[in-house]
Amino acid sequence: MNAKVEQLYLKTRRGAPMQAADALTLVAGVGIAGDLNAHRLSPRQMLVTVASELAALALPAGVLRENLVISTDAPENVKPGAALVGAGGLEIRLTMYCEPCKQLLPLVADLTGMIGRRGVLGVIVGGGRLQRDQALELIPGRHPALPESPYQRFLDFISTIPRGKVVRYADVAMAIGADHSFVRAIPGYIKRSLGADLPLHRIVSARGHLLATVPDQARRLAAEGVPAHDAVDLDAFLWRGEPA
Repeated sequence: MNAKVEQLYLKTRRGAPMQAADALTLVAGVGIAGDLNAHRLSPRQMLVTVASELAALALPAGVLRENLVISTDAPENVKPGAALVGAGGLEIRLTMYCEPCKQLLPLVADLTGMIGRRGVLGVIVGGGRLQRDQALELIPGRHPALPESPYQRFLDFISTIPRGKVVRYADVAMAIGADHSFVRAIPGYIKRSLGADLPLHRIVSARGHLLATVPDQARRLAAEGVPAHDAVDLDAFLWRGEPA
């Protein structure tokens, strides 16, 4: 299925207007070079919208804070699990719908009407240069869609934390595609999951302190080569999503 790059934008600062660009550099596993959302752990490395949807909403390109606007002959297939593939191995995996937020209230009167219409978030599988007017191939179902449930995404992510590494609450929130404020929900998710066979001992506080809710955490970390009495040395053992 055919698609074409219509507009490109870069997000350099939180709250600042998106910057229009003629080309973007996509870095595999990381995101868009120079973009605020570039991070290996994030399933929200870029936001893709469809030009026909913007037209139906009577909104100009860029106001939904999207990075990529495409035109396509199959807009119904721009959904989680699909991929946009370009020359030279460039590939964007679409992961989850971008939820409408309060930032859109000056643009639309009803946020509920924007559910599923703001665009689809994605990660960079294959890097390269993405340019305006570039042809892309839209491939439905190329990847598994991420679960809609944040808790299920939590369970899936925890199992990927490598042995000998730790993550903080904020890293978990990022990795499951949630806002930073979602850190308040992480302790509840941990308690809910204590009976599962998951490496919950690899989660620490913002400053690396051990968690009272995780049994035998210090011993389990030490067995993996992570010294921990009251806290873990984050400079040495924090996992930022690097390949194992």
